[in-house]
Amino acid sequence: MSEYAEDMRQGAIFPPVILYYDGREYWLADGFHRVRATEATGAQAITSEVRLGERRDAVLYAVGANAVHGLRRTNEDKHRAVERLLRDPEWKLWSDNAIAKQCGVSHGFVGRIRSRIQLITNDDSLTLRRGMDNRLIDTSKIGKSTQESEIATKRQRKKKQASQVTSPTPLVQSKEVVGGDTWKLGKSHYLFCGDSSSKKFQKLLPSEIGLFMIFLDAEEHWPQSLPKNTKNALSFYSSYGEDIDLRNLRQIIENCLATTTDADDTVIMINLPDPSLFILMESLYCPCYCAEPDPQRCTDALTAWAAINQPVRKLST
Repeated sequence: MSEYAEDMRQGAIFPPVILYYDGREYWLADGFHRVRATEATGAQAITSEVRLGERRDAVLYAVGANAVHGLRRTNEDKHRAVERLLRDPEWKLWSDNAIAKQCGVSHGFVGRIRSRIQLITNDDSLTLRRGMDNRLIDTSKIGKSTQESEIATKRQRKKKQASQVTSPTPLVQSKEVVGGDTWKLGKSHYLFCGDSSSKKFQKLLPSEIGLFMIFLDAEEHWPQSLPKNTKNALSFYSSYGEDIDLRNLRQIIENCLATTTDADDTVIMINLPDPSLFILMESLYCPCYCAEPDPQRCTDALTAWAAINQPVRKLST
């Protein structure tokens, strides 16, 4: 926003903001940052494009407004947009494809968030969809046998019961890691203390990788090939070694994650230059599998993780 305001002071021309007018009130649908930046400059007016419509029309436009322009959306922005529709009594009946198109995300992204909300809220209506004749259709059993459906129901019930447990989970304050250890951080992150070529680490990896990141300690270690089913990759090498500014590195990684992954996309990380990176992955809803051969770096990662009061445990060998 501060950059927008400075550009405006320098005479930059921005696209008009989008407003919906219902006959009595104006609803801002696109241009929230531009409005705030205009206010910061002291200006009293902003160029606007006014369309006929109500508040809900403005909300529908807003959830996908920055998909192709404006400030780049983070995974959290995308997650918030999809969840806004899935928690609405009318819009949650849309198909995953329809919501994905409206929000500018993938249908798989919508499906994962829908499943997560249903598990947390036990809202059976999230499995309903509007058919071509506008009738409600229960999609929960489509493509599933009766046995598979019963198994899925039991699993959801167990997960819900587990989430309702009120006893405190032991948290790690300080753990020392040794070579060969595998640690689970939170619900979806794994830290292996060893080489990434280890069979122990390879067995952990999922079949699909949203982003493969490798941080090199020498130029000759550039990867010759990428794991199968890798959608995106980032290889990073710096001659500064451990003297690199971790704040700048963290920003590079965050930008890469925001532009190449959706929530729940798996991230593979080879070597761990910044012990707080697992916290970044957690904030962006990206499960992370990391191989780091240095036990001290692994210990530092667990110490950093403990600061956010999330559970961690050592997996049995």
